Amino acid sequence: MQLFFGKGELIAMFSVPKWQLIGGILGAFYVFVMVLIVPKVGVANSLMAVVAGQLVMSSIVDHFGLFGGQRIPFDLTRFAAIGFLFLALWLFFRK
Repeated sequence: MQLFFGKGELIAMFSVPKWQLIGGILGAFYVFVMVLIVPKVGVANSLMAVVAGQLVMSSIVDHFGLFGGQRIPFDLTRFAAIGFLFLALWLFFRK
């Protein structure tokens, strides 16, 4: 049982570096935005937009070699792939 709940010291969250708490805040923000957006644009459109954003950000991280990763340059092939992804997103959003 302790594997899932730890020692139960909620006050310990104040002793961790503050940047480690950003994940919880961003997760809550993501859920809040999805709750607002899904009824307006639909589930497929919302999830495609999330995937598109993740691919763009991961390409930026790869291009600059951030977080100690290997540098993978942003070339014409990647640009075309992201372009097609946004074309698909536009086709999904189009009425």
